[in-house]
Formats: sequence, structure tokens, C-alpha cells
Amino acid sequence: MKKSLILSATMLTLLLGGCTTNSSSNQKESSSSPKSSTRTVKTSYFQNLSNSAKRNVKFTFKLNQDDTEDNTADPVYVVSATIKNNTNKNIKFDQSKFICVLPSNKIISDKTGTLTIKAGETKSINQLFQKMPEQGTLGEGYIEYLNSDNKLAYTKFTHNIASSNNLTEQKLITQNKGTTANSTNDDTNSSESGSSVENSSSSDSSSTQSTTSSTALTESQARQILKNWVDSEGGADNFGGYSLDELETIKGENGNWSFVNDDGLAWGVSSTGKIHAPGDPIQ
Repeated sequence: MKKSLILSATMLTLLLGGCTTNSSSNQKESSSSPKSSTRTVKTSYFQNLSNSAKRNVKFTFKLNQDDTEDNTADPVYVVSATIKNNTNKNIKFDQSKFICVLPSNKIISDKTGTLTIKAGETKSINQLFQKMPEQGTLGEGYIEYLNSDNKLAYTKFTHNIASSNNLTEQKLITQNKGTTANSTNDDTNSSESGSSVENSSSSDSSSTQSTTSSTALTESQARQILKNWVDSEGGADNFGGYSLDELETIKGENGNWSFVNDDGLAWGVSSTGKIHAPGDPIQ
């Protein structure tokens, strides 16, 4: 009987020891396993991305003839877009800010609303541009977002496709040197002005440049002015939840500077040191 009790006690000890070991092992594995990341992916408007990030957003534009229009004289086309976001940020577009710039006119997108494309995602916009003339599909012109700092592709449709890859084609770059968003058929008149007017304009321009250069702020000066202002307003993390170092810096005209966060909110510093915060009335 005593022998049987000793054997039972020994087995119970071994069982309890095994459970304790397994429990301890499970706790160790649980504590050593990596914690799930809670980091939020940033969202930026396209125009606020760095140039390197913009190059990682790929645009493809597809041409289709529109038979609902009168094609008797010349074909009329619609242009749809596909956008692939190869960055690590979510990107936003105001769909009404896509522009097709042609030598004598420009076509504005009829679309409205905000389009958000997540990191690694691809989205399409059907019929982004309507009533595209045939002469606008041969390469003399380009598609941009908001302004010419954000060129997306030249309007050279090969097999009905134009992509952001053609922005590096030297032939198209040369072909479009004179094409701007403000081009009109009357632009050539400016070269006919008399020499006395040119001399006067040159003098005025020289005077203006001199005045501007004497009052312009450097980026570091503008940044320091903005830092002092935000410190007085309650803290260095007061730029819509971002720090000053996280803002993109954009140099404007006449020595003005803009500091923009990833949500598209901008703080301006004029050449005189005046601050213009988001929501302030334009003066």
C-alpha cells in the first residue's frame, strides 16, 4: 500500500511539473512575440509630396473616341486615368484639379470630390477629360495636377496610351518648351513692344528685384519666425498635430515661404515676417 502511494505521489509531481513548464514556456513565447504595430500611415495631398515620392506615383492615361459627339470634322476623345501609388503614404487628390494643357487652350477635369489612394493601391478615374480634340493627342501638350510643378504626362498617346514614363523623353520636352497653362493665341504680341517700353520695363524690373532681394527672408529665418510664433501660441506641436520639422517647405514669390503639413494645411511667412495661418482671411 505504501509503495502504491509513493508511486502515485511521484506521478502527480511529474504531471504538475510538466504543466508548470508548459505554462512558463507559453508565457515566455507570448512575451517574446512581436507586438502588432499601431503606427498610422500618413495621408498627403499629391502636391505636398517630395519630388522623389511623386516619381513613385505612376499615371497612365487612356484615350477613347467619343461617338456621342459630332466627329464629322475631327474625332473627339475622352481621356481616363489610372493611378498606382507605389509610395508608403496614402495620397489624396482633388479631382477637379487635373488639367490638360494644350498650346492654345486647356481642358479642366469635370470630376469633383476627393480621391484617396492608399499605399500600394491602384485606382482609376473614368473620363477624367472630355472633348479632347485630335490635335491634342499628338504630344504637344501635357497633363498636370494643380500646376506645372506636378506634370503627370505629355499628351503623346501611343496606341491610345500616355504614361508618366514619357516625361523623360527629350523630344517631348523640347516640343513642349513653349507650352504653358496660360498659353493663348495672343501671346506672340508681347515681342512687338518698342525699345523705349523695353528699357522702361527693364529698369522697373531691376528696381523691383533690388527691393525684393533686400527684404527677402531665408528659409532658416522664416522657420525661426514661425517657430517663435507657434511657441507663443502654445507649443511646437501645434501645426495640426505635426511638428515644424515634419512640414514641407515651399519657397514662394517675393521672399515668401509656406510650410505645409501632410493634411494640406499651410502656414505662410511673408517677407516682412507676418504669419498667415490656415483659416486666416487673405489680405
